[in-house]
This record gives sequence, C-alpha cells and structure tokens, in this order.
Amino acid sequence: MIVEQQLHGYRHGHELLSASVRLPARDQDLVDRLSDVAGPLGPGERFAPYLTCYPLPSRSHYVVARTWQDLAAARAGCVRTRSLLVPMADWAELEDPAAFARAATEAGPTNKAERLDLDPLPLVPLPSVEGTGIELLEALFLEARVPIAVFGSTSAEVIALRLLTAVWSSRRQRFTLSTFCNSPRTISRQSFDLVFAPVEARPRFSDWKGRRIDGRKSSAARHHWSAEIVNRVFRAPRPGLLGLDVLGEMAGDEHGTEEALRISLLWEELSRKVDVEPHAALGLLDIANTRTARRANLVEELGPVVAKAANVAVATMAPGEAWRFLQVLITKLQNARPKLSAAKTIRSATIALARRHPDEAVEALRILLREKQDFLLGGLGAGLARVQSFGPIAQSLGSLDNGGLLRLLLSSSEIADRVLEYDFGLDDALASDLADCAPDDLDAACRRFGRHLVAARHAPVLRPLLADAGPEELMTEVVRLHSANGLGERSLDDVVVERARRAGAIEAVRGAVTNYPPTPAVHAMIRGLVDPTAADVRWILDEPRLVEGLRKALLVDLVDGATKDQIRSMFVDGGTLQKALNVIGELDRSVAKALARIVEDVPMEPAFFLDLVLRLLPSLNGRRAAELAARGLEVGLSSGAGPTRDAMIATLLETAGKELNGADALRAGLVAGIPLELASRNLVLFDKTSPAVRVRFLKEPQALADAIVGRHFFDFTEEGSEAAARLLWDADAVDHRGFLRGAATLLQFVMRDRRRSASAMVAAAFPPVYLGLQRDRLPDFLSFVFPFLDWDRCKVARHELVDRYLRSEWKGSDIALAAARAGDAGRIIRQIAKQGGRDAISAIKKQISAVPEPWRQQVQAAIRDADDGSWFGISLGF
Repeated sequence: MIVEQQLHGYRHGHELLSASVRLPARDQDLVDRLSDVAGPLGPGERFAPYLTCYPLPSRSHYVVARTWQDLAAARAGCVRTRSLLVPMADWAELEDPAAFARAATEAGPTNKAERLDLDPLPLVPLPSVEGTGIELLEALFLEARVPIAVFGSTSAEVIALRLLTAVWSSRRQRFTLSTFCNSPRTISRQSFDLVFAPVEARPRFSDWKGRRIDGRKSSAARHHWSAEIVNRVFRAPRPGLLGLDVLGEMAGDEHGTEEALRISLLWEELSRKVDVEPHAALGLLDIANTRTARRANLVEELGPVVAKAANVAVATMAPGEAWRFLQVLITKLQNARPKLSAAKTIRSATIALARRHPDEAVEALRILLREKQDFLLGGLGAGLARVQSFGPIAQSLGSLDNGGLLRLLLSSSEIADRVLEYDFGLDDALASDLADCAPDDLDAACRRFGRHLVAARHAPVLRPLLADAGPEELMTEVVRLHSANGLGERSLDDVVVERARRAGAIEAVRGAVTNYPPTPAVHAMIRGLVDPTAADVRWILDEPRLVEGLRKALLVDLVDGATKDQIRSMFVDGGTLQKALNVIGELDRSVAKALARIVEDVPMEPAFFLDLVLRLLPSLNGRRAAELAARGLEVGLSSGAGPTRDAMIATLLETAGKELNGADALRAGLVAGIPLELASRNLVLFDKTSPAVRVRFLKEPQALADAIVGRHFFDFTEEGSEAAARLLWDADAVDHRGFLRGAATLLQFVMRDRRRSASAMVAAAFPPVYLGLQRDRLPDFLSFVFPFLDWDRCKVARHELVDRYLRSEWKGSDIALAAARAGDAGRIIRQIAKQGGRDAISAIKKQISAVPEPWRQQVQAAIRDADDGSWFGISLGF
C-alpha cells in the first residue's frame, strides 16, 4: 500500500516542511491547520505525542497524524506533525488502522516526508481498556449522535485505536478524533466526533455543544447492549463490531450512522427472545421489512424463527390473542415469505388453534376475510373441517358475506370436502358467492369443487361453475357425472343441458351422452337434449346408437311435451311420420296418448287418419278417447270409402259418447257437399246409436233442421228421411221448444218437395206446427209457415197439407200419421176424401199398416167416419 506523507513544523511560523505529495488547496489548508497544536499551551506545559485522525474534504485520503511537542523551536508552543495520507479505499478495508499510528511514530518528528510502502502491515495486538469507557461507547453508539469530549483519560490513544479498528467501513471513513486537545477542534465548522482533553482544559469547552465525559471515572451501564459493545471494542483481542452485523446493515451502511449497529443489536436480542416471547418475531419482521438492502439468506432464516413464534403463541396465548398475533405475523410476512417448511409449521399451528377453539376461529375468520389475509384461511378452514360438531359452524359460515364462504372453501380443500360432501345447507350460499365472484376464483372453484358435485342439492353450485363452459368442458362434465352417478341426478343433468343450449353445444353433448349404454338416466338426459323439431325427430329416427326401445321412448316423450304447432312441424313430412309410426310399432296404452296428439294435430289423408284413429281407440279411454272419436267423426262422416265405413262411424259415435257434440256431428254428416246417399246413411247411423249417444242428437233439433235445410234440397233416401223424422219427433221429449222451432223450419222446407222421401219428414214436422196454430197467441216462428188468408189458421194448414199431398209423391201412410199426430185425423181425412176422392182414400187404406200405433186406430176411425155411403158409393170399412 502506497502512503503519502507531509511534515509540518516551525520555520517562519507553523508551515509545511516537506511532503511526498502536494494536495489540492482545500485539502492542504485543512492539513496545514490541523497539524498545528490543538489549543494554546500554558507556560511550561508539556504533552505526550498525540494522534489526529480525519478525512480530507475531497474524500481522496484519510489522514492519520502524529504530533510532537517541539521544544527546540525558537518560540514556545511549537509542534511538529507527521501526517500519513492513506487512500480512502484502502483505509475503508483496513484490518489494523493502528499500523499507521505506529508508522508515523517510527518515522519520527524530524525525518523528511517521503512516500511509504506499508504493505504488508503486521497485526499488533492492542492493549485492553479496563474500568472506564462505558459511558463513551454508549454515547458513541447507543444514544443520539453529538460531539464527545473526554477529560482526563489516561488511555486516550488506545481507546482511539480500538475504536478505529472496531467500527465498520463507512463509520471509519467519516470518523474524526484527536487524542489531545486544549480546546475544541472543527472541520468545516463541525466539531470532531471525539476529542480527548486534559482536565485543566475543561473551561475552554464551556461553549461545547456536545457531550462531556469524565474519563477518570467508571460508570454503570445504562443500556442492556452496553456490556456487549464494551467487550467487543475494549476487551476483545481484535476489536470489532462487525460480528454483530447479522443483518449486513453495517457492511452495507453508506452513511456511517450508529443506527446500523443498533439495528443489528436489536435483531440479535429479538432472536434470543423468540423461544419465550413470540412478539419478538414481530420485531424481527419489522426490521426485515424496513431494510432497503438485506441479505437474501437472512430473510430465509426468518422462516424457522417465525414458525417457532407461531407455535409458542398458539400454545401459550388465549385463543383470541393468538389469532390476533397470527394476523399481525402474517401481515408482517407480506414482503418476507417464510420457506416452505416454516409455512407448513404455521399452517399446522393454525389448524390446531382452529380445531381446539372453533368459535373463536369463526370470529377470527371474519377479520381475516375483511382484511384479505388469505395465508391463514387455509389452516383455519382445515381446522374447522376437523371439528366433530360441524353443524353450528356451518350455520355461522352460511352468514358470511362478500363471498366469504367461497374464499374459505378455495383456501382449504379439507373444509371444501366437508361442506360439499355432507348436507349442511350451505349450497345456496355458495352458489350465490360463485355467481358474483371474479373469473380467477371461478376457475379455481371449477378445479377444486367439481369432483364433489354429485347430489341434487349441488345443482345451484354447478350452475355458475358451468356459466361459461364451452362444448369441450360440457362433454368433460358429462363424463364426470356419468362416472360419479351414471347421470342419475336429473337436476345436475339439467344444468348441463341448460348450458349446452345457451352455448350452442346441444349436438356435442348429446353425442357424448348417446355413447353410454341406455339407462333411464341416460334416456332422461338425451330427452333433455332433443327439441320438438323436425331435425331432432330425424336424429331420433336415424341415430344408429339408439336402441329401439330408447328411440321409441324418445319419440313418445317428445310428442307428449310438444305444442300443437310443434307437432305439426315435426311430422309435416309424411315420410317422417310413417317412419315414426314404424318405430313406435304396436299401438298400446304406452304410446296411445302421443299418437293421439299426432292424429289430432298433423294433417293427413282421411283414410290414413281414420285408420289410425280406429287403431288408437282401444288403447284410450275416457274423455281422451271420446274427443279423438269426435275428431274422427269430423273426417269420417264426410268420407264414404270402404265397406266397413258404417261400422267405423258407428264405433266412433259410440266411443264419442257423452263427449259428442250433436250439432257438430249433424253439420259434418249432412253438409251440402256430401252425396245424398252418404248423408242418408249418416242419418240412419245417427238414429241407430245407443240411447246415451242418440240423446246428443235429440238435444239439437234446430241443428238437425238447419243441416237439412242447408243442403237446399230434401234429397235423402226414404230410409234417411225416416231416420231424420224419427230424430226430430223424438227430440220433443228432450227439447220441446227446440223441437217446435226445428219442425217449423223443416216444414216450410219439405212442404215444397214433392218427392216420396219428403213425406216422412212431413209426418214429424206437421203435427207440432198444427198444434201450435191452435193456440190463441201464435209464436213468431210459426206465423210464416203458411199464408194465412182465413181466420181459421188450422183450416189453412189442413188445406195446404192435403193440397200438397194430392199433388206429390208423398206416401199416404205418412200423411195419415201426420194427421193423427196433429190430433185432427177426422177432418184431414175427410178433406183428402173430398179433394182426392176414392183413389186418395184407397191409397191410405192400402198403406195403413205402415202407420204405427196408437195413431193407426185414429186413422182407421177417421176413414170410417168419412165413409157415410155418399162419398164413394161403396163401403170403406175395414
């Protein structure tokens, strides 16, 4: 190491006598001034050589100067000073600063100043300092920094050299001291850090702004760290404070402050207390978290200390206090995470605390959630999960707000397992949390909760988990559910189906489900994945993986749940309908309802339609069968195909039974477009029905009349006319007023028709009208039947009847029956005899057997009364 020198002494005053280097002006001015005596000397005053140590203003060198009293000088009070200029970088790293003091001493006060090569420098032990110095060290390192003046010390140079050796690099570079001063010394108006002065010089320090210490006295330690520092600075063979630097604070200190040492001492003290005082760990974390530059391995070393503190706190503190400690501990660990082993230890301590004191753990949980201290949640949740009586805890967890339940379950798989595997009534609360959570939490929930969701109560939880699922995720979920319960929980399957619909993934999910062997559960889920559309019907009919029983069941279910419009669109293609019927096969009760809907709502050829209706009716009963039969009648009555047509209509009529609408059937069976033969057959069938069915027609006499009149011509066969007449006549017993109105309507219509078939209807319609005309007050609907030109309305009716009969093909027996039913057979027969003569009466007589009793006797009596011998010239008796 190269060291420059300067030698100062008296020549023409105190000045530089020789030098190996010339310094910049500011540095040189300082060396020139500090090389002179430190304060005035009294007459005859003597002093031993002393040291002055300080950095140059330029910070290029550190000065170690030895000053001798120059007794040979021409004037009193002169000194010689040898200043060694040590490069600052070398000075910072020195192990033995005392070597420069020795080198200056060895060079002496008179030798010329020359450049020195002091490398290597031997280490020479320094004497220890006994009895004094505690107050000085406390002032230097443990108390607020101020300049220090020590008076009367006998170990000034040893103390100074030990201090320069013990302090850390940045402190040494800035440290200023003088082992002898008769008055204060300054650099740039700043007092030296440490000066030693004779007791006699104390008055000259009256304006001293720093600390004054009596170097002759031994004082008691005022700080618990004092003894440690005294041992390391004054008594150790090698003075040094860096041994306390476990944090690396002194090694990294750039400002030379005592705080670096005090922090290190505090760290060491707290480390020793952790075993019995857990809060010491909090202090260590405070220190670690406030260091701007700390060794990475030191932070890692906190792990065991923190873990130990957590265990001690849980073992010794009250539960509430322990939770508060752990919360503070974790807060302070935010920026200094412990190693994995320590984290496990803390988690174990947290689990134990929560398990032993669950109520306090729930209270702590609310605070942890509010302050977002997620590190402890996992252990707390695991501890609660291990509590045997979990019901009360579950009730408390259900009241957590702001997504607290979800955060707890995400933090601990143990409590998630327990909450989801057993029914504690928390599923709805968890579903609510999931509905409002962040995407990252939702992803985590999908990964952690999915395997547990196998019961019906889990459907609300599964729904938000699948809220954004695409086809791949949904097919994966199908696989999971089939593995867990064979798709046996319909509510969970429905969640998948709902999401598949929203995601446009129906076909993908349906394909995945169809791969599984057919079971009721698989069937139910596939049913949820098909819609009442033509496309899905074709899929059911054509999908090769569907077994026939499942294919049939799907079709039936689909039809059962469809609207009329949907059914119509599903089978608008005749080929699809026929293929569906082939799949359905035998028409039994299991499929009858579905097929009935198809028959009712899908347009098809009449023959095909009627065939299906007749095939279905045996499998239906009650109102459904009656309604379908009535629907079949609408088509069948206007259809005349097939030899079994009448039997088919009869079957439909009887099946319709009480559900039959007689008016609708009459209109359908007699509509104008139906051929006369078919309409006549329909009337015969209506008339021949069972009493329970026939009464449905008897209740509608006006409808019968309107339907007949609506054909515009009375073109029925005699058999059909007779059937219509019977229906009209028998309606009187069911609906008299309707019967009367219907008769009036029909009588006007048939009286204009001369054909033979009309007479049967005259026999039924004329009597009620005739009887009605006998009333004093004529109903409005009868006043237009005949043109009444005479006051005797019945006379007009009799004459009109006879006149029409004589000019038509009507059967005499029908007119005779009409006369008898009208209660006026005598006058009507006499009118016929009067206008028609022998031939007319003979015609009636020949057909008399066709007149039913009791009216036949009335007709016979009327004929006998009419035969008085003068009418015909022969007897008309029977």
